[in-house]
Amino acid sequence: MLSTGRHLVLGDIDGPHRLWIRDPLKGSALAYVIVRDEAIDLRQAAVQRLDRRLAGAPPMRLPPGFAPTPFQQRRLNMLLDILDAVLGRERTGITTHEIARCHVYPAMSIGRGNEWKSSAERRRTQRLIDEALALMNGGYRALLRG
Repeated sequence: MLSTGRHLVLGDIDGPHRLWIRDPLKGSALAYVIVRDEAIDLRQAAVQRLDRRLAGAPPMRLPPGFAPTPFQQRRLNMLLDILDAVLGRERTGITTHEIARCHVYPAMSIGRGNEWKSSAERRRTQRLIDEALALMNGGYRALLRG
């Protein structure tokens, strides 16, 4: 229980329901509050899905955009691994070349020196590092919108 209410994660076959319940009064009915923004359609679908489950209906498929695809999951996991490596640079001294070798191109032999500095692999690795940092610095909010 937090001072702002209670955060709950209810498990379901088709994916969890994440709720924030603000100090409910005993015996009072629950109300759904939906923020009216660019994600309103997704929010309404989530409320409808939860309401159906609370009424005892069978699970329904997740609406499109509700959860990342398997490809998006792999990419986001890779970006998290890259971010961990970048943030640990002071401690570990890991280089961009090692990040590429460990996280982006694990099955490839990546050259060193001038070959590495002028390679497409180096440019892509740097773009992925930039993307991981951008997600950390607020870009993750776009993921929440679906």
